[in-house]
Amino acid sequence: MKICGACQTENDDTRVFCLNCAKRLPPSIPGSKPGLPIPAAESAGASAPTIVKRQASQAPGKLRRAGTRFSTLVFRFLILLALGAAGFAVYLILQPPEEIPRPVPPASAEESSRLANFLRVASQTPGGAWQGDEVTINRFLAANVRLSPVDNPLGIQVAFERCLIGLREGRMDFIMQVRVYDRSLFLRITLEPVKEGSGLGVRVVDAGLGRLPVPGPLASFLLPLWSPCFATLENALAILQKADSAQVSSKRIVVRWPVSTSR
Repeated sequence: MKICGACQTENDDTRVFCLNCAKRLPPSIPGSKPGLPIPAAESAGASAPTIVKRQASQAPGKLRRAGTRFSTLVFRFLILLALGAAGFAVYLILQPPEEIPRPVPPASAEESSRLANFLRVASQTPGGAWQGDEVTINRFLAANVRLSPVDNPLGIQVAFERCLIGLREGRMDFIMQVRVYDRSLFLRITLEPVKEGSGLGVRVVDAGLGRLPVPGPLASFLLPLWSPCFATLENALAILQKADSAQVSSKRIVVRWPVSTSR
């Protein structure tokens, strides 16, 4: 049966227009039997789109295993690279610096006393000045710096051998030589004289452990290593800190005190 959409009159399936109101009837559905209603499920599903739900594809097992092997190889390579860098750093630390001032005999007690008095007189004289070359300074250091062996938490005994100065243009290398077991190690810190308020100070330029360079920002943290040497030169350093300026060249260092000594 066909139901008229305008007046709801039932019509035979063969009719094209409504028997009651002459309105055009909907077409018959092929395969439907006359007098039987069209199932709701069939009418709704005839034009409804089919929804296919796809599951997320997974990487093949071989691809996952290849990625794991690659990550493992990269991790091992980084470990080997770190170990190689650490080994090379140790090798550089064990090597002596390329330029080391030659060993000099320590100054006699008379020479050391004369140098100390000269520093004292120069610092107390208005406009006083003092100059010294590398050999003179290193002889003074050899006579006045004496340090005892030091034990550390690792049980390694470090024996002090000598402190020395290397003069460069505008800077000076303060080098400490120590002995660990049967090998000598050299610790270097490069200092530059700078004006600090009404006195003289130094700026840490860089440092080195053997031939391993240490940049300036990190070199400041190594400064306490030289504290024992500085402690034995406390009097001389106190006099130099009162100076007005210091000029350093590869030949000598010239220290000048202010014209007026009043502070």
